[in-house]
Amino acid sequence: MTTDYTKAATAAAETIIKYNIVTMPVSPLLILQQLHNTAFLSFAEMASRNHMDRTELLSMLGDANHDAMTYVDMSTGKKHYVIAYNQYLPFAMVQRALARELGHIILGHDGSRPEDVRNEEARCFAHHLLCPRGLISALRDADIPVTTEVLGTITGCYERCLAGMRKIPGANVPAELNRQVKAQVSLYLNTFLPFQKHLSETDESALADFGTYMDGYVE
Repeated sequence: MTTDYTKAATAAAETIIKYNIVTMPVSPLLILQQLHNTAFLSFAEMASRNHMDRTELLSMLGDANHDAMTYVDMSTGKKHYVIAYNQYLPFAMVQRALARELGHIILGHDGSRPEDVRNEEARCFAHHLLCPRGLISALRDADIPVTTEVLGTITGCYERCLAGMRKIPGANVPAELNRQVKAQVSLYLNTFLPFQKHLSETDESALADFGTYMDGYVE
């Protein structure tokens, strides 16, 4: 079963539009809090509920879930998502983790498809949510070097996040969605760019390498 990158990227663009995201970095937490069937708890709280030590919980979860995980609670007879996250990680890592878990929910992952496929789609969703390609296009239109420092400052997607984005194939998101996302973040960029133009003269970070991430992008 193949990974549907286009579906994941399109869902991310639709989420940005639906929740009227107009500033960066995107906050997955603010979106998750608007979902009526979602609750949050830290790993420490999760460990306490299960009468175990937090270190023991982390060991049980393994490396794949060291930052966050989502499980479904059906105790009330209705589907209810519970997201547990590692509150001690750096902010940017928590953002990516919550964006990925939001992706699982938005994409309706229910365990009926292979885990690796679901995880790839959720990661694709997260990258397109946190770093929408319309924003990258707007930056390029402004003729400002899109360096790792610029991108990190705007989106929270630093080199580690970029490394993941480079592995994701381009996706054919409908042009109208790309245009709308670009328009939504334009006011924020118009405020940010004069400041960045001043800093770009001393920005020594490397140009951001997106790999094939922008392939298939049209407006």
